[in-house]
Amino acid sequence: MKGKFTFRTVVWTVFAALTLLSLTMGAGAVQGDKKFRMYDDCDPATFNAVLGDGACIGNGKTTFAEFIEELEETQDVHTWRNQPSQTHLNVGRPTLIENRGGEVHTFTPVAAFGGGFIPDLNGLSGNPVPAPECLNFGSIVFIPAGATEAGPTAGSSGLPVGINRFQCCIHPWMRTVIEVADNNVQASAARADAASSHAHH
Repeated sequence: MKGKFTFRTVVWTVFAALTLLSLTMGAGAVQGDKKFRMYDDCDPATFNAVLGDGACIGNGKTTFAEFIEELEETQDVHTWRNQPSQTHLNVGRPTLIENRGGEVHTFTPVAAFGGGFIPDLNGLSGNPVPAPECLNFGSIVFIPAGATEAGPTAGSSGLPVGINRFQCCIHPWMRTVIEVADNNVQASAARADAASSHAHH
């Protein structure tokens, strides 16, 4: 009986270890995603009073009046931001888009930064001309407060090699620049350069 109990204990220990290993590997895969987070600091009472119920569901402290005042003074509201605002990714890196704020935001690819689709915010932020992509409502992905969306993989058509620009089409000063590099191409070019240099000697 004691031997059976010991054997059963060993089996369960091994099973638990394998389960833990698989969970750890799964967590590692998730950690491999590059996260882009959108933040704001909207005060629900004042934002909803102006914009309607549900416009802000967060627990921020910035009142709507303070939001407008800062935007008028600086053409930017610092606590409404993308993080990171600039980064470098290698081909093959997956991305996640997280809305950590209390308002709806977008993370929209644009050829060049511009305004969004709300004229008043465009004017106050110094972006009078909307980015054309922000007027194509059929292709804009709205990310609700607290939501996480799978983003494009670096090197794909949604995030190609080179410089990529993303902005919120509601709050157009919320911007991110992503540079995607193909290390395989760079490595091949380096080998070709080395071979050419060696041939000349």
